[in-house]
Amino acid sequence: MKRDFAHQPATSVQTCLHVVDATAELALSKPFEALTVSAICKAAGISRTSFYYHFDDKYEVVQWHFDFVAEHNLFETGRTLTWAQAHYLNTHEVLQKRDLYLAAFASRGYQSLFSYSKRRRVETLRETIADYKHLPLDAELDFQIYALAEAEVASVSRWFKDGMPFDLKTLCDYLEGIVPQRLHDTLAEPVNPRLY
Repeated sequence: MKRDFAHQPATSVQTCLHVVDATAELALSKPFEALTVSAICKAAGISRTSFYYHFDDKYEVVQWHFDFVAEHNLFETGRTLTWAQAHYLNTHEVLQKRDLYLAAFASRGYQSLFSYSKRRRVETLRETIADYKHLPLDAELDFQIYALAEAEVASVSRWFKDGMPFDLKTLCDYLEGIVPQRLHDTLAEPVNPRLY
């Protein structure tokens, strides 16, 4: 689901970030699957009505944060950022909620972060190629997008589960190394490079 953060009121974003923080705190002591909406509401100091105004369920809390971070970083691959920049900036932001992501990656199923992040990566890479690069999406390129999404999510999830056995820069170098060559070349140069 594509979220429109630019038009989301600042107070709504702040509420969502507060719920993300409360969920991250709870994930320190319980597996993600064991967390309840009631416990999240209590920890965040909000009503269930407020929770359900912003989120459909506990899975959407992590999905929202993933999108919030990725919209400015990972999904900008080929748009305003290079592969290396997008991987580094995104993972750096995700690390700020390390325990939440570690717990969420342990969950499986359609709603899990593991599945959701793959779907979103496929969607945004396709969008970048069609809408930003204005290139046709043939079978080979589409296959490479799916292959990359599977490999990226599995690799980052494993890195978290293994206790981050190497530094962030090394992870990002490895992630860029698994991008299929044609896909890499297609998005190597950002359409509108970001000025820092």
